[in-house]
Amino acid sequence: GAGLSLALALQAPALAQIGSITGQVIDAEVSETLSGVQVELQRGATVIQTATTDVNGAFTFTGVADGRYSLLVSALGYETQRVDDIRVRGAATTVDDIALISRAFQLNPIVVTASRSQQQSLEAPASVFTIDQQEIAQAQPTTTADYVLAEPGVSGWRSGVQQHNIVTRGFNNVFSGALYILTDNRWASVPSLRLNAYNLIPVTNDDLERIEIVLGPGSALYGPNVDQGVMHMITSSPLDKQETLISVTGGARAQNNEGGTEPIWQGTFRQARLINENVGYKISASYLNGTDWIFNDPVEQATRAAAIDAGADSTTLLIGARDFTAERVTVDGRVDFRVADTGRLMLSGGTSGLLNSIELTGIGAAQAKDWFYSYAQARFRMGALFAQTYLNFSNSGDSFTLRDGMLVSDKSKLWAAQIQYGNTLANGRQVFTYGFDSQRTLPDTDGTIHGDNEDTDNIWEVGGYLQSQTAISDQWDVVLAGRVDWHDVIDQVNFSPRAAIIFKPQPGHAIRGTYNRAFSNPTSVNLFLDLQSSPRTPSNPFGVFAAGVAPQTGYEFARDSDGAPLMRTFWDIGLPEGEGQLLPLDATLLWDVAVGALIAQGADPSLGFIPAPTSAQVGTQLRALNTTNLTFEDVAVAAVTDIPALEAIINNTFEAGYKGVFGDRLLVSLDGYYTEVENFISPLRVETPNVFLDPVSLEQYLANFLPAADAAQLAAAMGGISGSGNPAARGVPLGTVTPVNTSATDPADVLLTYRQFSDKIDYWGIDIGAELLLADAWSVFGSYTYLSDSLFTGLDGVGVVSMNAPQNQAALGATYSNPRIGLNVGLRGRWLDSFFLQSGVYVGQIDAYAVGDLNIAYALPFQRNAWVTLTATNFTNNKHREVIGAPQLASMYLLRFRYTLP
Repeated sequence: GAGLSLALALQAPALAQIGSITGQVIDAEVSETLSGVQVELQRGATVIQTATTDVNGAFTFTGVADGRYSLLVSALGYETQRVDDIRVRGAATTVDDIALISRAFQLNPIVVTASRSQQQSLEAPASVFTIDQQEIAQAQPTTTADYVLAEPGVSGWRSGVQQHNIVTRGFNNVFSGALYILTDNRWASVPSLRLNAYNLIPVTNDDLERIEIVLGPGSALYGPNVDQGVMHMITSSPLDKQETLISVTGGARAQNNEGGTEPIWQGTFRQARLINENVGYKISASYLNGTDWIFNDPVEQATRAAAIDAGADSTTLLIGARDFTAERVTVDGRVDFRVADTGRLMLSGGTSGLLNSIELTGIGAAQAKDWFYSYAQARFRMGALFAQTYLNFSNSGDSFTLRDGMLVSDKSKLWAAQIQYGNTLANGRQVFTYGFDSQRTLPDTDGTIHGDNEDTDNIWEVGGYLQSQTAISDQWDVVLAGRVDWHDVIDQVNFSPRAAIIFKPQPGHAIRGTYNRAFSNPTSVNLFLDLQSSPRTPSNPFGVFAAGVAPQTGYEFARDSDGAPLMRTFWDIGLPEGEGQLLPLDATLLWDVAVGALIAQGADPSLGFIPAPTSAQVGTQLRALNTTNLTFEDVAVAAVTDIPALEAIINNTFEAGYKGVFGDRLLVSLDGYYTEVENFISPLRVETPNVFLDPVSLEQYLANFLPAADAAQLAAAMGGISGSGNPAARGVPLGTVTPVNTSATDPADVLLTYRQFSDKIDYWGIDIGAELLLADAWSVFGSYTYLSDSLFTGLDGVGVVSMNAPQNQAALGATYSNPRIGLNVGLRGRWLDSFFLQSGVYVGQIDAYAVGDLNIAYALPFQRNAWVTLTATNFTNNKHREVIGAPQLASMYLLRFRYTLP
């Protein structure tokens, strides 16, 4: 009796430790149950049981001991799915529906960005590419921009450990906002500056659900500034994905100028939980710290040395005081409410701070210190109704420009509100989508970036749109859309039509023809920039002033009765203030200044006895300052033309495209387009040439008083040689041809500003992409992008505009994904042809380069919710420069440990 009682007592706990696992498998695309699916129950790397789903897609495992398990779900024609961290505690455990993604759906996913509503990628009236959650989890780059670099049509460059510039189909720039960046439907550009700072967007890689790239214009639905494509980062809802995730990344980047490495580390956290079945929250955060690649701007160094020679304290001087620490922090939060079963209210907010970073701008590099970008957003969606409002705001902290050491203050805000609704008629064959948008840009730069324009720089933009999508038959769709927008500062109304016809000869294939007219309004900086870019120094008699183009008026040059422009001098020759400073374009009027400047630099004082020539004896030469290397380059007098007030840039694009899936394994996309751009606004450029004595006629004149060799040497010193980097042949600048209504502090300063060209820019291009699923685990992909032109010259007779992107670029890669053993491997190679870059003060040739990137992610066999990821960027250590003014780049290796808590 006692032995039996003891046996029963011991057996009871054992029986209490036996449970079961049940669940259902569905098709992710159509939400229908799947029968005949194999389901393996695993503990660690060991298979415990195997089951097959029944006609209702259901499976059951019985006799399961307490513990944590994983399910491996596989079916022919579908991606294998793994579900980890299933906990059994002596009772029945039911898992959520397991959605399998078919190969066809993997190649033709649901997208929302092309039409602001759900549709499959093949049926969208634009070329759309998607980076899914698996691709995102496989790598751990320092910014989200790195994920899209191999996509067709995407051009981009890296300028540091955490700095990227990305555009589609060309026209990249430093300090660029050309690509329309969305995060969960919110325009994520830094307000007022309209800067796409990917390292300032409050989103962590672990929180991303997918990234969608739409090539080509999109103003018909999105409004202003969507003339070069859309990149939409979509994060996971806490109602759909719950987890607590912690990751720690450590690594290093190779030196670009000598041997050795510098450490980089990053930590991220994400928690998403349900408060109840209708309310969920999530919080994510990250912190990055490392050392950037080393580069010292020679212009900064020369200006710094001159300031120290003049008595500045080197310990507090900000000019050229580069801090190569790369440090960033991000915090983001969101609460989702399920409303009336089908509706969702989403409240979110976040902030991201560049605690330290070197960022390129059109007037030189800036040291970002404690620059924070924040947002608050409210969204509501129910059926065809979508509404949102959000506020983006910026605070530049203690940031400063490195060429002049001036503090930069930016506390700008952008407020936006949107509402959209839709009607579906004729059994789904007719869909109308319509809506209204408004946005208010509120610059606040404390008189730094916008200077004297600070009180007149607010911008209001409003617009409305209507889109009709009609299924004429099972094979033919027609999309027509139109939008009207108004900008209050330039007082301009723009109409943006869109037309597309889509032919689907058979399921899985679509041929598309589209026309889009889009526009981009001038930025706040285009209109209101008012900033001393480079002050006068003892070695430089004039300053450089950066200014926007005055709204409604532009800039006008004063001229004499023969039409020749007048000049101003920055030398003190006793001229009265005001209009009396304008002088005829005759360098010989300042002969004594030129001789005095050379004598002050150590020339023979006897030069003062050479009589002043007349304009008939020595001519006048105009040269523009090259702000990259501080040389002067010849320009013709005819190049001095008035600068008109700015209007919206208009983009007209005709496009033909094909996308098709063959055998549920091969996706092919081919797009060809022709684009005509009206009213192109250049990057910052020198518009006011300096005045020199003509060295050819000067040498002839001096030969009357000096030996030939001495006359040639003196002519080079006084008149200069175009483009010479030799200080002895730089010449003596005597004045500047500046507009009558210049906003510069000193009217004789060289003016950096923007020019809108009346000549149209037209070009064409091809984007090709392919992805092949070789087997259940292997896939290969490739892309090729071609631009017909990379440089446009002679615009309005004076302009040179660079695409700042190569004519040819290609990418090729392969991935291996095996959920059974928990291994993902990705290999990517990119090649970019050489191109000429001209953006603000940065001008020069970028050499062709090729880089290879490797990603390896492995789930630990004894702990399936623990992953180790290796991300190797430029693993061949090809030292190359991707943008003028930035450092050479070398390899970077990051090793991450990621653990998902139960």
